[in-house]
Amino acid sequence: MFQGKRWEFVRSNIEEAIASRRFRPGEKLPNDLELALKYGVNRHTVRYAIRALEQEGLLRVEQGRGTFVVEHPTPYLLSPQTRLTDNLISQGRLARRKILSAATIPADERLAGYLDLQARDDVLRIDTLSYQDEIPIVIAHSYFPAKRTPGLLDKFSGANSISTALRRIGIDDYSQQWVTISARLPSAQEARLLGMSTSAPVFVKESLDCSGPVPIKFGENVLCAPRISFRFDFKEIGSAAQSRTGKPQSGKAQPNKSKSSASLKV
Repeated sequence: MFQGKRWEFVRSNIEEAIASRRFRPGEKLPNDLELALKYGVNRHTVRYAIRALEQEGLLRVEQGRGTFVVEHPTPYLLSPQTRLTDNLISQGRLARRKILSAATIPADERLAGYLDLQARDDVLRIDTLSYQDEIPIVIAHSYFPAKRTPGLLDKFSGANSISTALRRIGIDDYSQQWVTISARLPSAQEARLLGMSTSAPVFVKESLDCSGPVPIKFGENVLCAPRISFRFDFKEIGSAAQSRTGKPQSGKAQPNKSKSSASLKV
């Protein structure tokens, strides 16, 4: 029998459930009444235990939504060659990607500038939702110049990653030319897809990928900020800058003329 105060008994049981992953990172706990019935205590005792676990950094209480297990941020390496799916797989995290929608759209002035196109040229837009260990982490909006990536959508089916799909159409070598990161609050739809509160922030990562000097993808990724920590590989960035030749990639809307650059705005 547990020796100690009742709230400590509840805290100990919830801690053990988190450690054994019966309560998984990001998961919502049962409400106070359900927990009180489960552990044979009153709701005040449950709330005391939850406050203690919140102070320890194991739980997160969101007003009006409930109590959640705190996620352990996934390190996201930012370098010219690294991709999100590769990041997760390299850490032994299950990576899955679901297509939300796909369509061919005319390039507006902004996309034309990024992708070195004429206004109203065809652009393939693919929207996806990526998961780590079945927890949604990234909404990705990817834009491809249709003439340079023929058949990409067909090859993307079952590929689980953009790099795999591009290899299937003969584009083996490409790298990120620049990255910008900002922070904001999510829209209601973004919060729903990511399973998060509209009061918690998201990172917005924009990037341009090129094969040699030719742009092949502009990306806008919306990432759940509590589940991500960015890491910059300056050594790899420096090596890429030293080895590149020719003038920087043109693009009217580029935020930085350097092909290998990274900035963080929060």
